[in-house]
Amino acid sequence: MTSSLFEFTQQDLVTRKGRKWSRFPVDVIPMWIADTDFGIAPEIKDAAIHAIQHEDLHYCDERELLEMLAAKIQAVNGIPVSPAGVYLTQGVIPAMWLACRYACKPGDEVVVTNPMYFPFFRAIESLNLKKVYWPLYSHDGYQFNIEALQNVISPKTKLLFMCNPHNPTGRVMTKSELSAIADLALDHDLLIACDELWEEIVYPGHVHTSIAAINPEISHNTLSFFGFSKAYNIAGLQIGYIATTNETMLAGMREVAQGILRGTSTIAQAVAKTILSGTVEYYRTQELQHLHIVRDYAIHQLQEIGDIRCNTIEGTYLLFPNLSAYGKSSSTLVNHLLTEAKVGVSDGSQFGTLGEGHIRMNIGTSLSVLQEALRRISHALHKLS
Repeated sequence: MTSSLFEFTQQDLVTRKGRKWSRFPVDVIPMWIADTDFGIAPEIKDAAIHAIQHEDLHYCDERELLEMLAAKIQAVNGIPVSPAGVYLTQGVIPAMWLACRYACKPGDEVVVTNPMYFPFFRAIESLNLKKVYWPLYSHDGYQFNIEALQNVISPKTKLLFMCNPHNPTGRVMTKSELSAIADLALDHDLLIACDELWEEIVYPGHVHTSIAAINPEISHNTLSFFGFSKAYNIAGLQIGYIATTNETMLAGMREVAQGILRGTSTIAQAVAKTILSGTVEYYRTQELQHLHIVRDYAIHQLQEIGDIRCNTIEGTYLLFPNLSAYGKSSSTLVNHLLTEAKVGVSDGSQFGTLGEGHIRMNIGTSLSVLQEALRRISHALHKLS
C-alpha cells in the first residue's frame, strides 16, 4: 500500500494543493520548495480527522505532547531535556526570529554559514542585526572548517546559527566537527541555535548527531529546533519545537514571545502524537529507501550532462548542483530551465553569495517524474553549451 505513495506520474500531481504545485502552469515540474510530492501516511490523515470529529478544536492543552517530545529528545537526540525545556512553535522559522530576539540587540552579530537556508538571513535582518558569513566550499565537500569560523567571530558575535543536516548543501555534520564548534562557542560564550528539521532524512553511512548532546556545557548554551514536516510531508500543519536543557533561557524566550507566538493547533498536536507513537515509522523507512534510489540516480544523471558539479548529499532531499561552468547567473539559469525545460527550481544565490551559479533541486518525487525532469534539464542545458 505504501509504495503507491512514492510512485506516481506528473499527471497525478496536477490536482495537488499548495504553493509548490500552484506556482507554475501544470506543464511545469515543480522542484523548488521543500515539500515532497509523496502521499501522506493514512494514519496521519486519520489522526487529523479524529481530532475534528471529536471536536478537539479548543484552546490547546500541550502537557501530554510536551512529555512525549521530551521523551523523544532524550531517547533519539541524547539531550536530557524535561517537558519544561520544550517549546512548541509554528514550525522552525519563528524559532529563528525568537532566538535572535532573545540573544541579541541591534548591532550585534550573528554567524551563519554561506550558503545557508535563507530564512535565517531574514530573521537576522528583520531585527537590525549584522549577518556574518562562515563560508562552506563545494570543492572540499562543504566541510565545516573551524579556523574559518574562528576568523569571523568578534566581540560583537552573540549567536551562531547552524543547520544539521544542512540546507542547501546536504551535509550531515560529523561528531568531530560538532565537538570543535562546541568548544569554540563555549570559549566565546556564544549561544547556538541549530535547525535539525531534517534529522530523519539521513542516508546510509551517515548519522545525525545533535550538537546539544556533545557535552552538558554546550547543551546549556544550545537551542535545538525540530519538527515533522520534512519526513512526513506535513508542512501545512506548521508544527515545530525548540528544546534546551537551559530552562531559564527557555522561560526568557517564552516571555519575549508572549503575545506573538502561540504554539500550534490541536490538529497538528494530534498528528504529532501519532508520529511519536511509532505507528508511521514504516512510512519513513520506505521513504528513505526510495530517496536513496532517486538520490543516486539524480546525481549520476546530472554528472552525465557535462558541465555540472554536484556533491553527493548525505542528508535531505535537496540537491545543490553547481552550473557556473555555463557562464550564466543563477537567476538566468533558473529562468532558462523554467522556459526551456518546464522545470521549476530555486535560485542558488538566495542562499548566500557562495550559492551564486548554483540551483537547488527538490528530488522528493517519484522516479518517473524525476526521470522526466532530468531529461528536460539535460535538453535545455545542452542548448547553452
